[in-house]
Amino acid sequence: MSNPYDVYPEYPSDECEECKKFSKHFIDITTPVDIMPKVRVGKVEIECCGDPIVICDKNKKDCNVCHLVFVQKVSIKVPIKYEFKADVGESCTDCCADKDK
Repeated sequence: MSNPYDVYPEYPSDECEECKKFSKHFIDITTPVDIMPKVRVGKVEIECCGDPIVICDKNKKDCNVCHLVFVQKVSIKVPIKYEFKADVGESCTDCCADKDK
């Protein structure tokens, strides 16, 4: 007696030894991450490098004024410390993801 629920009643069951099928599906998993920087500036250090250069700018308009320009090379050391805090949120899965995205 044949099975009334058999979708393929004419297909002989003894001809198919093994039938394996695989399904491939893509999903998207998202995880939010918030990164918050914290910057600390330490003690600033300044050091003169060499002697200053003095430039005399002759002002032809007023002979009673001496206009000088001082140029000094300096080294400025600014220590900066960077810290970061990361908060990881709850992951979320999208099972209807399209493989072409």
